Amino acid sequence: MIMNWLTWQDFISSRPAFRRKQLEKAVFQQLISDWSEATTLPASDREWLSLNCPLTIKAEFLGQEDKGAEKARLELSDGYLVETVLMRHADGRRTVCLSSQVGCPLGCAFCATGQLGFKRNLVAYEIIEQILLWQRRLALVGEKVDNVVFMGMGEPLLNLEEVLKAIEILHNPEALAIGWRHIAISTVGLVPEIKQLMNFGQQIKLAWSLHAADNRLRDRLMPINKRYNLEQVKRAMLEYAQTTNRRIMVEYLLLDGVNDSADQAEKLTEFLDDFPKNLIVINILTYNPSDGNFRASRLENRRDFVNILKRRGYGVTERLSLGQEVVGACGQLGRKN
Repeated sequence: MIMNWLTWQDFISSRPAFRRKQLEKAVFQQLISDWSEATTLPASDREWLSLNCPLTIKAEFLGQEDKGAEKARLELSDGYLVETVLMRHADGRRTVCLSSQVGCPLGCAFCATGQLGFKRNLVAYEIIEQILLWQRRLALVGEKVDNVVFMGMGEPLLNLEEVLKAIEILHNPEALAIGWRHIAISTVGLVPEIKQLMNFGQQIKLAWSLHAADNRLRDRLMPINKRYNLEQVKRAMLEYAQTTNRRIMVEYLLLDGVNDSADQAEKLTEFLDDFPKNLIVINILTYNPSDGNFRASRLENRRDFVNILKRRGYGVTERLSLGQEVVGACGQLGRKN
C-alpha cells in the first residue's frame, strides 16, 4: 500500500500549513517513491514517515505500451488484488481507468468482474494508489494522466463516500490537479446515490451503463434492474442532467443476437425520448471476450443500429476498444486468463 492513510492524515494535520504543502507536493507532484527523496523535510520527519507511512506500491504491470493500453494488478495490504488500466490515445491523451471495489456484487452477465463476486470496498487511498502508480510511470517519459474514469472493478456508487474522497484528492490543485470535467463515473443506475452525486455539486461526467431498453431483457443481463427498473433510473438520470446541466453518456454494449437488432435500436430511441438531445450522448461499446456466452455484434448490425440512432437525432460515439491484449478492456478486469 502507499501508506497508512489515517496515520498520514494525522501526521500532516499536526504540521503547519507550509509543511503540509511540502508533504502533498512531494507525494502527488514530485511523485517520490521513498521519503528520503523529500529533501525539503527535516530528517526526523523523513525517518518517521519511512517507518510509518511507506510509499511502496506492490504492483505487476501487464501489457505493451505500443498496443495502446497497459494493465496493472495491485496487491492490497490484506492480500486482495485489484486491477487498473492506462489507456494511451492516439491524440496524446492519457486516461486511467480506476477500480472502486475488489470484485463486484452486481453480477452483470457480460462482465468478468461481476462473476468474481464481491470482496470489499476500496478506501480512498487505495483508489489514489492506482493513479499514483500510473503518474509515476508516465513521469519517466515526460507524460501525465489527463483523464480519470471510474469504470474499473466494482460499482462506484456502491462506494460513493470513498470515491468522492478520492475525487477531492484527484482535483485538489495541491495534489493531482485533475479538472472536474476530466473525471467520469460510470454506474448501472442506483437511484439514491445518483441523487447524492447530484448534490455533490461538481461538474463530474456521469456515464449510465444501460445496455437494454426493456426491463425483461435488462433483468436478464443486469440483475440490479429488478431493484431499480428502467423508469426509476431514467427519472433519476433526467433529474441529474437537468439539474446539473451536464450531458449524460449512455453506454450501450452491443451483443450479437441479444440487444443489437433494429427493433432494439428503435426501443432505445423511444426510451430516451424524454431527454433533451443536448443533454445526452449514446456511446456504443464493443463486447470484449469475457466469461459469458456472448459475442460482439456483427459489423453490419452495428452499422444499422448506429444509423437508426443518428436518424432519430441522437449524438452517437463509438468507443475504441483498448486493452484486449492484456485482458484489460471493458468487462474483462479480474478475468482468470
